[in-house]
Amino acid sequence: MKKLLALLLVLTMTLSLAACGSNTDKPATGDDTDPATEGEKEPDNNDGDKDNNDGDTAEEPKVINLLESENIPSLVTWLATDAVSFRVLGNVVSGLYILGVDGTPQKELVESEEIAPDGLKYTFKLKKGVQWMTVDGEPYAEVTAHDFVFAWKKLLDPTQAAQYSTMIRTAGIKNGSEAVVLNDQIVKFERDTKELDKIAVTDYEDTDEQTAQQQFDAAKKELEASVKEKGDAINEKFGSIDGAKEELNKLIDSLAIKAVDDYTLEIELAYPVPYFKDLMTFGSFMPASEKFFNEVGEEKYGKTVENFLYNGTYIFKEWKLSERHYLVKNEGYWDAANVDIDALDYRVIEGGSNDTSVQMYLSGEVDRSVVTGENVDKHGNRPDAVPMGEAVIFYIELNMNNGKMTPAQKVLRNVDARKAINMAIDKSYITDVILKNGSVPADFFVPKNFVASSAHDGKGFREVAQDMYNGGNGYNALDPAKAKELWAKALADTGVENVTMELIIYNNESSKKIGTHIKDELEKNLGNIEVEISPLPFADKIKRADEGDFEMNWAGWGPDYPDAMTFMDMWISTGSHNSGRYSNPYYDEGIEAAGSGELAVPTKAKERFEKFVELEKILLEEEQVIVPLYQRTRLYLMNPKIKNLVLQQFGADFIYKWVKMEE
Repeated sequence: MKKLLALLLVLTMTLSLAACGSNTDKPATGDDTDPATEGEKEPDNNDGDKDNNDGDTAEEPKVINLLESENIPSLVTWLATDAVSFRVLGNVVSGLYILGVDGTPQKELVESEEIAPDGLKYTFKLKKGVQWMTVDGEPYAEVTAHDFVFAWKKLLDPTQAAQYSTMIRTAGIKNGSEAVVLNDQIVKFERDTKELDKIAVTDYEDTDEQTAQQQFDAAKKELEASVKEKGDAINEKFGSIDGAKEELNKLIDSLAIKAVDDYTLEIELAYPVPYFKDLMTFGSFMPASEKFFNEVGEEKYGKTVENFLYNGTYIFKEWKLSERHYLVKNEGYWDAANVDIDALDYRVIEGGSNDTSVQMYLSGEVDRSVVTGENVDKHGNRPDAVPMGEAVIFYIELNMNNGKMTPAQKVLRNVDARKAINMAIDKSYITDVILKNGSVPADFFVPKNFVASSAHDGKGFREVAQDMYNGGNGYNALDPAKAKELWAKALADTGVENVTMELIIYNNESSKKIGTHIKDELEKNLGNIEVEISPLPFADKIKRADEGDFEMNWAGWGPDYPDAMTFMDMWISTGSHNSGRYSNPYYDEGIEAAGSGELAVPTKAKERFEKFVELEKILLEEEQVIVPLYQRTRLYLMNPKIKNLVLQQFGADFIYKWVKMEE
């Protein structure tokens, strides 16, 4: 989601879309073979909680058996950033709106709405009698407007360090932008301070160019300067870090979200946001019970199925790490009478192969399997093969400025080196030989067929990029000879003779194949580089990326809402998903103008769209901040009895409320 997209993203198994946001790491995530896709699972017929049959005459429950390749990093709505978490949250927690089968927002907990003519005020009347349910299916309390206010403000609590705090600003909530900026200042100052406290010379090893002590001294000096700069900025404006926190609390109190009464939620915006309702379907805007949160305590909340509440279509009944995610129909759900599927049974198989997934489908153990690689040749023409296109981009994030300074980071700060990496990789090999599922190579970041501009006669983003900059297919395309030339120049300019770079990837079959291809391409086409591949469990990979503990990070991002901003604002200097810490004041100013400044008005729609196109060109052609790899298409084998199961383009990738199972 976001963004950690976010996806990525993502989503099935998504990378960090987030955002999806996937992850991606909205990040997007992945299933047994495709990072950012999801798979399926076998039911446990001996599980008494599952069937609840009173006798032989009871109707057979309708269970969809699925596969998942990753564990869930977080059930806390304001902390979730990845596709796997959003996939579950989107089916167990209900918000104001929910995405329908047609991909548009439908009223969920909203009974009625009133929108001001200028689009700056939303008043929602909530359904009465909607219950929070415990894991045992017992009513806990009624869902009220206060639950939304509590959860949304948690996004801005610096003790939470929520990566999706920026969603408050994205939604245009009045007084939110100032709070987001100050929260980010506090979080990053305290993060760098902790990093400075724990840095040690033992973190480094001697190289041909520098001793461990020299590297440590340089890194410590840089970190001390960063802490001083951030601290001075806070002290100058607020007197101290405590003063900054006091001011943040005031800003949070003034945030224009108000529970007028238990059933009336009022929201004021600083500027019109045409996709506001779409945003309200996203996991970050789900409610939470403050009373329950305080009862179980922050350390336990959302860590187990017992320490969480459910007001959505399903209850998360069983959460066994690396084994099973089991969701049962919430009989206390306000619309339970119209829910056809009784349970979702995910088998969690980390690092599984696509062969395993496909065989489980063919044998009837699961109801859906992603299909990649050679299995596309074998099974892609079956009548139950279903392609699903999506707006998810997989890419390599390059660490330029985060964490300890290493020879690798020194090289990655050089723009020629970054361009060389992009131009050295044959991306069509990934899509046409490894995946074979309809995914397309990408030298772009805003996906094809994602957003269009009415101000440009309905042309899509990539078409406008083609018209403006010849960037329809992206920038810095494959050119091994040019890549080698740029790489040699970068090494000469940085004084590094040979460099070793680690590439952290997802721990599944297709990720390992793609990682190996990237390693082979870089070592063959660049020279003087060794790439070490590190497959990691999903949660561990997200943690390392968030902490800046990487050199190259294979990630994925899917959209959190239908606007180019969901991809472009990731890379502002203060972006919570900008793990490589890229910084460009002009880029920041452009995003600010498009988000809440002079371009954020209906009369500037054309200029706003073109600003995003320009910023993508800066991001990729001029500065090569990331290395796009491919835009994903998912190919599934799916039980033909399953109806209305569509791949949503943002938020939770599959919404099971609408799904029907034919007899």
